[in-house]
Amino acid sequence: MPSSARQTPLRLHRRQFLLAPREIAVAEGWTSERLGAGLHLHSCPELRVERAADAEGRGWILLGRAVETDPARPAPLVSMAAALSAAVPDRRHDWAGRWLLIGPLAGQGGRIFPDASALLGCLYCHDAEGDLWVSSSPALLAEHAPGVTRALSDPRALTYNRGVSWYPPPRARFAAVRRLLPSQALRLPEGDVEALTLMPPIDPDRPSEEARAEIARRLVTVLRRLAAVTAEPLWLGLTGGYDSRLMLALAAQAGLPLQPFTRVTPRMTVADRVLPAALARIAGYPHRLTFPAAVREDRRLLLRRHAADHVSEGDARPVLSGERDDLTGISIGGHGFAVAGGFADWRALPAEPAPAAAAVDAFLQRAGEPSGSPAAAGLTEWLGWIGETPQPHLDWRDRLYLEQRQAGWLAAKEQVSDLNAVERFPVLNSARLYALILGIDVAARGGSDLQRGLIAAALPALLNLPFNPSDRTFLRSRPDLVLRRRVFRAAGRWWPRLSA
Repeated sequence: MPSSARQTPLRLHRRQFLLAPREIAVAEGWTSERLGAGLHLHSCPELRVERAADAEGRGWILLGRAVETDPARPAPLVSMAAALSAAVPDRRHDWAGRWLLIGPLAGQGGRIFPDASALLGCLYCHDAEGDLWVSSSPALLAEHAPGVTRALSDPRALTYNRGVSWYPPPRARFAAVRRLLPSQALRLPEGDVEALTLMPPIDPDRPSEEARAEIARRLVTVLRRLAAVTAEPLWLGLTGGYDSRLMLALAAQAGLPLQPFTRVTPRMTVADRVLPAALARIAGYPHRLTFPAAVREDRRLLLRRHAADHVSEGDARPVLSGERDDLTGISIGGHGFAVAGGFADWRALPAEPAPAAAAVDAFLQRAGEPSGSPAAAGLTEWLGWIGETPQPHLDWRDRLYLEQRQAGWLAAKEQVSDLNAVERFPVLNSARLYALILGIDVAARGGSDLQRGLIAAALPALLNLPFNPSDRTFLRSRPDLVLRRRVFRAAGRWWPRLSA
């Protein structure tokens, strides 16, 4: 399909919502409904808003897309309908995706429950009158909540892949705005925070093979249920690494329609340029490349209005350069698997996060963030929170990944991706799946061993090609590619449409 065949425009505040103390005009075409307790839900028509009544007749609202991971259980709305009100929140542990659950709505109030790593962000503040405002967009809060200034708690300009390239929750960039952690629920209409169990009990005694089989079973269930709700193949951003290769293997094992694609960028490795097409052939799928255009200034302005500078330009590059403009439907990804072996070198942090000041300093140093950075305030507050809300067998460094890298960095990045028509879906983002992964001994899941084992069980032929090989690996077989990459990267240009 030519890149110009199905261009879909970016749309400001696409798939966002705003919960306000009164009905207001947010954007053309948005819907509004009164929830009770003086709250009004405003939402973009492209945001999924589904409703269910539980077994006691109390209402619930599900924003975004949630998919049940257990093949023996029905879809979330059906599952909620059979549950007592008090049991509904526990059902969320088995849901994958990017979503928020609101309820129960009978009487006064209710609560907001986030997905497993709060990827559908929930930011909130109180206006000058003390009324609560909630949104997936910090920009909408800054624009509509009266009396909420743009005073900054963290004035850093975020830089791609350098330092702490996000605003550490539970804080946000704006001093008046907070970001809900995945271990928190937001009580309505007061806006107070309550502690949630981050995930089901982690069982370190469960046999590793049994856990791996259950992980694969649930991932395939999610993929099958996603494929059943879209008329188009699922898109998969394919690289030379582990996570997307696992998604490819599982989709092929299940016989699902899939369209792998690879974004061509100046900073990609030779492996990411040449391996995806070969991997797709092994799995029996066609493969395509997307070539971005030059960033236009109007897109930078749209990004600022949509995300209020909560992401770096480098992280927003796929949107700014139009790499997904011609994609529609659902795009899946395997992001989140870094929780298995530890992200970057965070496993080298102290085993205990106390004292907090020392733990924060150690983290900032490893991240390459300057000493005395404003990022320390959010991290220090988060460390205080996890000290109050520990979970057995959950290593603080794994929780750091889920509640900072995922709920802070990735959630903001996903909100930017909402500008595109294609809907991104995080297949792994389920509390049950995280608990299964973290129950496996770190020696058996570290170094991407978990992904390798799952690929071996699903489509072992994909193991015949190397994972993330360095450019030096290709010097003998394809020196032309290595030299081209060096020239084009030095010039900051996109790779040409060369034969792989």
